[in-house]
Amino acid sequence: MNRVPPNLGETLERAITELERPVIRTDPEAAPAEAIPLAAEPVILVTGYEPFGEHEVNPSQELAKLLDGRRFGNCAVAAAVLPVHHREASRHVSLLLGEMAPVAVVHLGLAEGRARLALERVALNVMDYRIPDNAGYRAEGEPCVPEGPAAYFASLPLPEILAALTAEGVPAYVSNTAGTFLCNQTLYRTLHEVATRELTVRAGFVHLPLLPAMVAARNLDLPSMDLPLMLRGVEMVLRIVAETIDPAADT
Repeated sequence: MNRVPPNLGETLERAITELERPVIRTDPEAAPAEAIPLAAEPVILVTGYEPFGEHEVNPSQELAKLLDGRRFGNCAVAAAVLPVHHREASRHVSLLLGEMAPVAVVHLGLAEGRARLALERVALNVMDYRIPDNAGYRAEGEPCVPEGPAAYFASLPLPEILAALTAEGVPAYVSNTAGTFLCNQTLYRTLHEVATRELTVRAGFVHLPLLPAMVAARNLDLPSMDLPLMLRGVEMVLRIVAETIDPAADT
């Protein structure tokens, strides 16, 4: 197994120091709801993942940290980093939905091989992991939810988001597959909970490319995108989501 050289973390830290970096809520049970004035304003929940597999960093984690506490229109962002775990990731999201009562959920995740931001259209009721999760578990052909629907469609305004990203010069597309790893599973479980609890919550998933430093460190012949461009793209996603929740949003 090729390991990432230790200077990759330093490279990422240098990129992050050029951007504002608020404090993150990493564990839904560790921080009280009072940490963000949830009752005072609508909340958009943004999640990323911890590193997994051969990756010692994860851009979704870093973006979640950077976005935590930001405002878009009348909405505040509350962010969390999810464990790459077949049970715990969805459990964390369920706790956060109950604690925060967000108006929207935007999940972020890493997809090696993607060249653009991928706006996921659909989540399938299947877990078929290419590699084990961080607990060492590898699902093979299992349902995300036994007896659940075959699929759920994301409920974010994908055409509007794609148009805004294109106009902003951020490479993006609408994807018809979120894979069969934790990203798809988390989106499916979130949409399932929204549907079964009859919540008025919009939810979706954005897949991110590798960082250039990740490609360079492992000598990969794969596409990448730098962190500031990813951040600009996800900011646009959140801006459009806020506007569709509150058409009078002024950002």
